[in-house]
Amino acid sequence: MIDRRLVALLAIGFALLGTAAPLPKHKGPPIISIVINGETLPIDPPPRFEGNVLMVPVRRTIEALGLDFERAGPRVITHVGAKTVVLTVDSRSAQIDGSTVELDAAPTEDQDVLYAPLRFFTAVLGAQAHYDSRAHAVTIAASLVGRSGEGVVSNGDHVERSGTVTAVDLNSNPPTVTLAYNASVKTIPITQNALVDIQDVDAHVSMPGELSDVRPGDFARIVMHRNGNVDEVIDAYGSHSGQIAAVDATEFLFDDGHVIKPGRIAQISINGTPATITDVRVGDRATVRYNVETNEVREVLVSRTVTGSPPPAAPGAPAISSVQIDATRPLRAGETFTVTVRGTPGGSASFDLGPYQQGIVLVERDAGVYIARYTVTRGANYSDVPIIGHLRKNGLDAAPVQAAQTVSAASSPPGIVDFAPDDGSVVNTSKPSIYATFASDAVDVNPDSISLSINGRDVTSEVVRTAQSVEYMPSYTYPNGRMHVMVRVSDRAGNTTTKSWTFDIKAR
Repeated sequence: MIDRRLVALLAIGFALLGTAAPLPKHKGPPIISIVINGETLPIDPPPRFEGNVLMVPVRRTIEALGLDFERAGPRVITHVGAKTVVLTVDSRSAQIDGSTVELDAAPTEDQDVLYAPLRFFTAVLGAQAHYDSRAHAVTIAASLVGRSGEGVVSNGDHVERSGTVTAVDLNSNPPTVTLAYNASVKTIPITQNALVDIQDVDAHVSMPGELSDVRPGDFARIVMHRNGNVDEVIDAYGSHSGQIAAVDATEFLFDDGHVIKPGRIAQISINGTPATITDVRVGDRATVRYNVETNEVREVLVSRTVTGSPPPAAPGAPAISSVQIDATRPLRAGETFTVTVRGTPGGSASFDLGPYQQGIVLVERDAGVYIARYTVTRGANYSDVPIIGHLRKNGLDAAPVQAAQTVSAASSPPGIVDFAPDDGSVVNTSKPSIYATFASDAVDVNPDSISLSINGRDVTSEVVRTAQSVEYMPSYTYPNGRMHVMVRVSDRAGNTTTKSWTFDIKAR
């Protein structure tokens, strides 16, 4: 079993020693931000560590989730749908309709602010939550709040139905999406003009998609008129990528401290071949996709570099002499790269894009030279994926050969997780410290791409830039008045996002 204390120490170590620039005007451990359903809350009061347990302010978080907050002495009462939830100060036992859920630590109160462990929001309120030690941010997603036992919310002439996607039928007319929520299962026809929005809650990005991008295991909300016409399909999922640092029979540890425990329903593959967790090795790269409401891991895609020379071909069997690709940097959706396999002529050749796509056909252009041009699909997010060539002739298969290079791709731009000063806030200093922090998916942020402008003036030459943050500490005095800030950032594939906000200076 992976030692949980080691994981906690790793998380704290990353928080204290991470590469992100220190937050302005703050000494000690970095200030932790809260992101609720993609929206960053004001920084005061922030979450904090008490020992190895991350404690989150209760009232502001509950109210940001759209729940009621009632205080009765040491007890806090709120309602999630038809369920009553009771949290008691200094007690590790929370109550859900009379049933007890044990927390990692007892809620505590400091200067009239009540704090509860992060587990309260996952195990008790049914939200999906995690702490990103690199971005110093707690992300909480809870689309189920306020829904009926069938996952339905009525709003005027619209109805919103939500649940876990169990099936997507693109061949029916019209196509359908099946949602399961508790014991309720509903198949919904998707009308032709319905919008599809794909959301990655970890990268804090949302992008237009197609129904084919909606995956079984994701959590979806479908907004429709009462006559059944669908306006929008909102598909949300969580993902995490990295290199595996430790593994045992039931779980594995990423090198950034995240522990992943795939359950019975999780599908695991290694370079496209079905596998189990016992097949996973230290040093493999993996991308995990999970349901943002249940927190269940649904898919683990493992990429493994094949080392060594292929075994000698059997007499009469075909052989591959080399596999090459021309990708020299991470790619974004719509860009292409060429795969060239050289080997025995007159056969049929194909290649695998790691665990993501198998059996992509190559065409023999010259004797023994097989070529294919591959276009990165929308929704692709992967890092250092191996390209593996295959060749078959006369019913015999050559030993697979892997290209020396790997491929990385990203479809969505980096997310801007946190920034300061807050939008619409007022500061009392004429030299305000300004910063923003970033989150990316499979492809890292390119620090050289980061730009910052203040009131239309580019101050990038005066900032500190890393792959996790940008920080600007003015060397001169700004006058009182409105300040306009714009941050622009790209990942190494060229996906770009911008963020603009304003605040006011009222210095004495």
